[in-house]
Amino acid sequence: MSSRIKTDWRLFGAILALLAFGLIMVYSASSVVAEVKYKANLWSFASKQLLAASIGMALLLALKRIDYHRLAHPLWVFVPLGLTTLLLVGVIFVDRLAHRWYPLPGFRFQPSELAKPVLVLFLAWLVSRRELKINDRYTLLPTALVLGSLVALIGFGDLGTAAVLLAPAVVVFYVAGIERRYFYLSLTLAALLGAVFLLQKPYRLMRVTSFAGITEEKLQNDPKWRWLAIQMASTKASRDADHQPKQAKIAVGSGGLTGVGLGEGNQKLGFLPEAHTDFIFGVVCEETGLAGALFLLSLYLYIFWRGLKLYWLTPDPFGRYLALGCVSMITAQALFNMSVVLDMAPTKGIPLPLISYGGSALICTLVMLGMLMSVSDRAAD
Repeated sequence: MSSRIKTDWRLFGAILALLAFGLIMVYSASSVVAEVKYKANLWSFASKQLLAASIGMALLLALKRIDYHRLAHPLWVFVPLGLTTLLLVGVIFVDRLAHRWYPLPGFRFQPSELAKPVLVLFLAWLVSRRELKINDRYTLLPTALVLGSLVALIGFGDLGTAAVLLAPAVVVFYVAGIERRYFYLSLTLAALLGAVFLLQKPYRLMRVTSFAGITEEKLQNDPKWRWLAIQMASTKASRDADHQPKQAKIAVGSGGLTGVGLGEGNQKLGFLPEAHTDFIFGVVCEETGLAGALFLLSLYLYIFWRGLKLYWLTPDPFGRYLALGCVSMITAQALFNMSVVLDMAPTKGIPLPLISYGGSALICTLVMLGMLMSVSDRAAD
């Protein structure tokens, strides 16, 4: 391992650019909602996001200074993993409606976001130790147990985040050389588990059928869909599952090449639900246009490219898989969010990394980027 420790300013600059752009867009997308809907100060959401950004950056800088090899100690791996599991079990009982948040003074904590850096660290630790025996049962069974437990606990309340958790596992094990039979078996089991979660909550089915073009009228009139119509009738969710995708596409199309200008968008004025959270990319496209969207995408792709480069440059397997897992998680989440906004995937509540409003998501993403910076700063260029 090289003894050189030097900040990767290009990667750090990309992170800061995303973070700054996100803070600007959160204020632009949330100021009217804060004042009109919540009767709060214009800066209500933006100030909370700035506080979360400050906490997240402090953690990023702390992790950046720590030699990532120290993170390979079992205490760093299993203590956070055990704590996260307990929090995920507890939130099912604390938040009996959505099973997602712990209500704390002034904000809400979402433990499913904590599962992201915790899982990446676990995967890097396990695969680096078992790299030459990746298809052994003593590698696959612990992974299936940990990943399956996290996905099941999170999927009970948040299917989108559970799906995103699979991304680093798929990438890391595929690169490590998992046999095809195990790979396809894992994907099949994940699909079956996803189907169970879809049937668990009818509003999830509404989103999927709407995306597939199966209207409510067709469900009622076609005998083969009658069972689905009966189940979906039990939901209290809005019957118009197309509303968000339609409004998001209007926002994207209204932006043109250069956008209507920061703060000048119309869709955030009550037309586009969750404009400052899951659908903030629609506001980005409307106010900054194709240019802003491509700028945002280029930053995510640069971070992903840097993680791939680190996979080849880092001399030890733990550092390689840690970098690969971090960028796989962040990039997959970004592409998934953008796909939903562009109506290329069913509607799902997944925040855009470093851009969407949400303290838990922002802090935990910066924690992952802190681990990535630790690897990058110590890798040979």
